Amino acid sequence: MRPGKTGTDPDSNFERHLDVTLRLFPVMASLAGLCIAGLVFLQSAIANNVNLGYADEVLALDALLYVACMYLILWSGRTSSEARARRLFRVVDATFLFALTTMLLSAAYIVYWVF
Repeated sequence: MRPGKTGTDPDSNFERHLDVTLRLFPVMASLAGLCIAGLVFLQSAIANNVNLGYADEVLALDALLYVACMYLILWSGRTSSEARARRLFRVVDATFLFALTTMLLSAAYIVYWVF
């Protein structure tokens, strides 16, 4: 935050959003890796004749969504238009929450059917 700016200032709010999304970047990379590790686990479960339905497709979609969020975060940090960056922040938030929710549901489904 710039010195002399208050917490209600739109510039400081923008900087806070940028800081939060940049902090989410390594988290999304880790979650994408976790999805890929889950896919490897599911492939070994499928080899043992365990039917998991669409769990592997959902995890693959989640990995793709996390990587897309990483791309959008980089784009929002490098854009010169503050309005575009704010729209990208909202898209990143919505995409991240959707991917996190579907990953949670997929994990619950896998735990229920495998264990």
